[in-house]
Amino acid sequence: MALLLFRIPLTVLFGYIFYRLVIGHPELSGGNMIVLLGYGLFGGVLLAILWAPVIGEKLSDPLTSTITQETSLPPQTNLPLRLIGYFQSRGFHRAALLFVFLEGVRHPDLPQAALLGLRSARPGSFLERCFAKEVYHFNNIQNCLYAYKVLKERHGLTPPMHRHPEVNLAVMSLDRQPPPEPSKLQLKPAEAKPPSQRKTSIKLFEK
Repeated sequence: MALLLFRIPLTVLFGYIFYRLVIGHPELSGGNMIVLLGYGLFGGVLLAILWAPVIGEKLSDPLTSTITQETSLPPQTNLPLRLIGYFQSRGFHRAALLFVFLEGVRHPDLPQAALLGLRSARPGSFLERCFAKEVYHFNNIQNCLYAYKVLKERHGLTPPMHRHPEVNLAVMSLDRQPPPEPSKLQLKPAEAKPPSQRKTSIKLFEK
């Protein structure tokens, strides 16, 4: 976030200086032209280096975010997450929800708080519905499917279309009904074979 705030002022400053250089020299001479081109080239390369990761992430996010982001089992890397896991393992879900709230305030852009809160919320409660809606906003397919089932089966709510097509395809597979069994074709029973007409005068073996 800090780097993003650094990119925006630097881009505005580059554009303002370039604008002032062009306005201040309406009739560009050979030397001024070289300075202006050098400034534009150097600044353009610098801005391209600064903005390339942001643009690349936005372009690849719909394809890779469901694989590289939001794991279904969040790692307990800090003290609040370890305390939440401790209380949940011993059945103290109200205490766990208190630290879930604190973790959600500290990191609102991460799915850990909503996932852990969904584990401690009472089934069918208002808190469970809120946590399920929050989990559904993130990108992990497994988490989104679980939140979708909770909202639809326990609360009678159908979440809207997700912003990632991979999640929508997985949700559609849940709602897809199995194909009906094919009808059986009734066949007529086979007719009995007529008895063979054997001539008694023909003998295969001699006694």
